[in-house]
Amino acid sequence: MSNEEEEKRETIISKINNAFKDFVGSVFGESGKEFIESTQEKVSEFSSTSIKKFLEFSDSLLENLKLNENEQVIKARDTVEDLLKQAGLLKEEEEEEEF
Repeated sequence: MSNEEEEKRETIISKINNAFKDFVGSVFGESGKEFIESTQEKVSEFSSTSIKKFLEFSDSLLENLKLNENEQVIKARDTVEDLLKQAGLLKEEEEEEEF
């Protein structure tokens, strides 16, 4: 991997980390954000499956906490998802039904 590619990857990962911290902060407040910041250095990579499961869990949590109508929370969640897709860590699902 060239230096330019590595820098681009690090920039994307930095954006993902910041968006994720904002998302957690929006849902759980400052203590949640601090928790993520303190454990962030322990987490180096997520597998696509783990990320997908976490997003499914967060969607369920948002629905159960009635936060799925909070524009700021949804925007933060969507930003995390978009950045994960850009980084290739989350694949877009094709919704094709076979009959």
